[in-house]
Order: sequence, then C-alpha cells, then structure tokens
Amino acid sequence: MRDAGESPLSEKLSLVQVKRCPLLMVLSGPSGVGKTTITKALVEQGWPGYIVVTATTRRPRDGEIDGVHYHFRTHQQFQQMIVQGELLEFAEVHGNQYGVPAAPVREQLAAQRDVILTIDPQGAQTIRQRTRGAVFVFLAPESIEDLTARLDLRGQDSPEQRALRLINAEREMAQMPSYDYVIVNRRERLQEAIEQLKAIMLAEHCRVNPHCPEV
Repeated sequence: MRDAGESPLSEKLSLVQVKRCPLLMVLSGPSGVGKTTITKALVEQGWPGYIVVTATTRRPRDGEIDGVHYHFRTHQQFQQMIVQGELLEFAEVHGNQYGVPAAPVREQLAAQRDVILTIDPQGAQTIRQRTRGAVFVFLAPESIEDLTARLDLRGQDSPEQRALRLINAEREMAQMPSYDYVIVNRRERLQEAIEQLKAIMLAEHCRVNPHCPEV
C-alpha cells in the first residue's frame, strides 16, 4: 500500500535510476580530424570512462607506445586475432589493418563504465551492424581545406598517404547523416568540442529509456 506522502512520480523516478546503463560511444570521423586529441584531453580533464585502445598493423610513429596509443601487431598476429574472434570489428584503412579488441569493451561495460571507441567511419558502420545501443558521434572538420591544413601540420604522411586520406575523407563525410550527433572540431577551439561531447554524454545519461549497449 502506498504511503500518503508517496506519489506515482517518485516511483517513476526510482525506476529510471534502476535502468541506468553505461554508454558505448562511437566517436568517428576522417583521419586527422582530432579524435585522439579530444579523447586524450577528456581523460586529462578527469573523465572517468574508458578509451578503447585499437589494434593495428601500422608501424609506431615517434613517441607512440604499444598498449597506450595502439596495440601494435604484425600482420600474422593480427590475422590470429581475427581467427580467434578477439576483435569486435576490423578493417583495412589507408593500407593498414585496424581492429577493436572485444574483451576490454565488454569488461568495462560490465563494470558500468562509459566506453568510447575512436574509429574511422568504416569501422563505425561495422559496430552499428554488430552491436545494439551504441551512440554514434561524427567529428567533422570545418571544411576539407581545414582538414588538409591539419594533415599538413601533423606532418606524418607521405604525399601519397596524404592524398589518399583526403580522398577517403570526402567519402566519409557523406556518411554523416547516419550518425546520432555531429561535432565540428574548429581550429583553436578544442575545448568547445570537448564540452559538446560531454553534453552529449550527459544528455544520453538523462534518457528516461536509456540506450543499454549489447556487445
């Protein structure tokens, strides 16, 4: 029997709290748009979630650490991961293979931690097909010219690689309508993009009927 002071509204609010689910965020966009920069800053600012470390056959760049920036693997090791079903998704991008290890994603979600995947649009499409309840955020440059300037400033690609990334970027930008949200990462306004990502996560956690990820 309901107490005199208890209302149907309080019952509904209690039900919402019980339904709280961790977020599986897919942050995607063209190469060089700033996905890693944003997630790194998010963690440095005290975000308590988990950023998934991607496996790749790409050679480490100067300053990159195995297990921190990427899990660097040989082609043979990567193929073994595929055969053993260790990857949630994998694809060849710009001549190298990339994949998302499944085990840490499942472990962190089971521990009720929010998880962010920073992957290219090709990988995001696979995640959309193989999971349920993920939230997809497209990180876009102000323009292709802006993305070109970012790649030039980064200075990590050969002229051939740079040209390939720009060709792929135009195709990837066309996929934006299939995402839930878009953030434009404007130059010299990094914190603005970070705050928008935080706002998206806050809004998702305030859903009456949350998206509970199934991986």
